[in-house]
Amino acid sequence: MKKGAQLDPAERSESPLLFVRGTVKGKTLGRWLLLAALATVLYFCFRIMQPFLLPAFLALILSILVWPVYARLTSRLNGRRSLAAILVCIGLTLTILIPILFLSASLAREANDAYQRLKDPQTVHKIEAWIDPNNNPILRRFRTWLPDSFRVDAVQLGAQAQKIGVALLGVATAFATGVFNFVMDYFILVVALFFLLRDSSQLVRRIRAVSPLSDEQEEIFVQRLRTVIRATVLGNLLTALSQGSISGVTFLVLGLPNPILWGALTALLSLIPLVGTALVWLPWTIYLFVTGATIKAVIFLAIQLLIVGSVDNVLRPLFMRGGAQMHTLLIFFSILGGIAYFGILGVFLGPLIFALAIALLEFYVAPSPRSSVSEIDADQTVAL
Repeated sequence: MKKGAQLDPAERSESPLLFVRGTVKGKTLGRWLLLAALATVLYFCFRIMQPFLLPAFLALILSILVWPVYARLTSRLNGRRSLAAILVCIGLTLTILIPILFLSASLAREANDAYQRLKDPQTVHKIEAWIDPNNNPILRRFRTWLPDSFRVDAVQLGAQAQKIGVALLGVATAFATGVFNFVMDYFILVVALFFLLRDSSQLVRRIRAVSPLSDEQEEIFVQRLRTVIRATVLGNLLTALSQGSISGVTFLVLGLPNPILWGALTALLSLIPLVGTALVWLPWTIYLFVTGATIKAVIFLAIQLLIVGSVDNVLRPLFMRGGAQMHTLLIFFSILGGIAYFGILGVFLGPLIFALAIALLEFYVAPSPRSSVSEIDADQTVAL
């Protein structure tokens, strides 16, 4: 075939590879090759970006949370978006990174102190005396309920005490490791957050250009996602911080050891449904009663039940108003699965991802305003 020769319609339909004005025509070999090349390139793009997906996702969540602050700053700075984005990033660094570093250092120090105390033979002897009915007046009252073979094995008790200490040290080490990894990723997060804030209008315009939704549906969808993200993140975070702070102050006021450690554990465990903070206050209440500190035990138990428990029952529904409603069992598994997959950040990311999934399903199932209006018009037309 000579260069520039034209194909007749029969030859054109039988050609396995045909490009017309730079486009691929039909399900031909050329189209499949183009799709294969596109899939290959996208795969390698994903592998290149995979180490940075978590910081980028966190930056996206933070950009949604701090957007009102950024918008007000931009307005006051006469539209200087770059300066406003820099100020927001600096503010987040001061309010998030520095307290986390301080908390992790204090937590590691107090966890090591608790481990050394439980490892000390004198501590083992004290615990042995506390749980011996012959020495403890409280246990002596219940001696008739105890089996005759009940006795305290100091060797086994010491081993169990050391196991508890190792477990506490392991929790603190895992937390510190997660914080260290978070700090390493924080630089990427801040860079991504800066560009997400500064170039948000361009990004939104490009996403809307390829979106199959109408403008009205897009507004409803974006508003719903913002509400779910703010309710889930702020609801869980503020509730956990409130409960952890109250519990830590209680430990400090009552003169109990390692208030930062137990306050942090209370905040972390408060995110777990059903059991939550009881994993901290129940053993401590029993310990205080057994050791004879009855007044401290009563005060400690009252604060945990009446104040810390009320925070969970009052503040969490208030903060999470408008968010996706999830069953308690689903929250439980989302937290455990999030920790297994994302590490310590999974405590927040697990429920957040499930909440986003529920919001997307609700948006998909709910009829669009435009379709509802069309159905009403159609019904009126039929009635006429």
